[in-house]
Amino acid sequence: METLQQKQSLLVKKPFTRVVAIGGDIEHGGTIMGDVGLETPLNDPVVRMRITQDDALRQLDPLGHLVFNKEYYPDIWRFDDESQKWYIEEVPRYAFAFQRIILVKHLTHLCGNDIVFELADEYDNEDSREVLNAFKRGWAKKDMEIAWYELARSVKATGDGAIVGFIDKGTFGWRALSYLNGDTLFPHYDRRTGRMNVFARKYQNYDDEGVANFYVDIWDDKYFYCFSQIADSDSRESTQYKSAKTLPKDSALLNFDISGYELIECSLHGFERIPVSYDRREYGPCWSYSQESIENYEMAFSRLAQSNHDFGLPIMYLKGEGSKELTSSDMSYASKVVILPSDGDAGFLNRQDASAAYNTELLTIENQIYRQSFAVRTPELKSGDTPGVAIKMMYSDAVENAINDAQLFQRAIDKLVEIFEYGYGVESEMRIQFKNVAIRSFIEVYIHRNLTEETTNMAMCVQNGFLSKQTASEKSYYSSPQEWSRINREQMEKQKMELLLEEQRVEMQNEHTVELQENLSDIQTDAQITVAEQERKIESGKDPDNTKKVQSKKGSVATGRGAGRPNRTGREYDTNGNWDGRNNWDAYNRTH
Repeated sequence: METLQQKQSLLVKKPFTRVVAIGGDIEHGGTIMGDVGLETPLNDPVVRMRITQDDALRQLDPLGHLVFNKEYYPDIWRFDDESQKWYIEEVPRYAFAFQRIILVKHLTHLCGNDIVFELADEYDNEDSREVLNAFKRGWAKKDMEIAWYELARSVKATGDGAIVGFIDKGTFGWRALSYLNGDTLFPHYDRRTGRMNVFARKYQNYDDEGVANFYVDIWDDKYFYCFSQIADSDSRESTQYKSAKTLPKDSALLNFDISGYELIECSLHGFERIPVSYDRREYGPCWSYSQESIENYEMAFSRLAQSNHDFGLPIMYLKGEGSKELTSSDMSYASKVVILPSDGDAGFLNRQDASAAYNTELLTIENQIYRQSFAVRTPELKSGDTPGVAIKMMYSDAVENAINDAQLFQRAIDKLVEIFEYGYGVESEMRIQFKNVAIRSFIEVYIHRNLTEETTNMAMCVQNGFLSKQTASEKSYYSSPQEWSRINREQMEKQKMELLLEEQRVEMQNEHTVELQENLSDIQTDAQITVAEQERKIESGKDPDNTKKVQSKKGSVATGRGAGRPNRTGREYDTNGNWDGRNNWDAYNRTH
């Protein structure tokens, strides 16, 4: 039994607290003057007030605000002289959803942009780019941006949250664990390294009869466990013994006390480490530092409403005896008819207007609520196109807070990327490729911006040569993860089209050249025939003027032949060199 008592409790975690104004400089005994020698350590512990995650849920819902607590803000007791009885007059109560406004504004600047993934310089090559694009496609396919939003929303609203990954029949998936959904989270860390070694989730389900059954899901580096709360008849020792007996020998739960629950499932989760990305804020929800101002604002506004209810309408007075009101005595009606005696008088009381004082108080508190939460109300723009630097200055407080949150959430993002890289790598059979390529991930804070101005600036950078087209494509708001690959494909298709057009142009030019040469050959042949006919006419004397003879000392210009012998026989030759009466059959018969 001593061994069981030495084990660490599983379902415990550090509470959320706020500092209480007890102790401090006032109780230190004043200022010490002169040489006092060695200083004795002063015991001045900080007194903290414990807050729960249920408090965060009450603060997030306006109906759960403190102004509706009648012990904190009681109704008014009044005594009726006629009935001699006391009755309760309910006061107006107003609650405002400042917490939700702050939560939405924080999440907008923190999660408004997708997680940015970049390659390390030494891995920036074509193959690594393909792996990075596959990683981004899987990240979008598995809705990991929604997982990141669910984690941030849970941490901002309740103080902590987690994303757990799983592999079901070779398919990667995830689910969000949050107190918003009824999950109480219990992380446990190694004392030496600070690395998480066990993570537990306590929740409850309801059976058909509406009875709640409590369960505990647990993850360690190797196994997933599910425990169910047992009946009260079993003792803690026997339950602890039975659960420890069924656990694997290498289970991390052997060092924890799990009495009161029995093991109903134990299986391998399939990951190298605990597949849980957990984050926590010690001060609780994101509006914690503004909660006091929000409660004061609601109280002040409710009192203003009570004052308007009592003194907002004019108060009429009557003087004299025998006055008679002809209508109802309810003074809330606007129209009255009163009969007064001769010495009577009627009028309205002059009341002090407290609206200005209340307005100053409410306006000051409201401004402080937004300033303390680093939330910026949407400014009213007086021009159509505001420069980017002016927009950043308008939202400076929100941007600064988001930049700080981005640093605090970076470890959770790294763990979330690690879980996705392994789980989706198993599903897509690319685990080795993902592991061998160094992919850097970080949060890019969302800032309201002038997209036209940014696009113009990037275009100028590319034109001036100190920014690559690929980087501009990746940074552009309008681009997708596959944008650079699409641009390369378009360029290749354009080059193919240009080569095809060039081939068609060369082919058409060749056809035109052949046709031109054929036409020139026909013209040359016709010219030769014409020159031959003119020569025969000249030889036969039919062209005495000799006007169409085309010859030169070296031969005919049209045919390129020599001058030849002059025709003195008087024969007329045809195109084949024959003349009338010529018979070549004798020569043919001699040779055949």
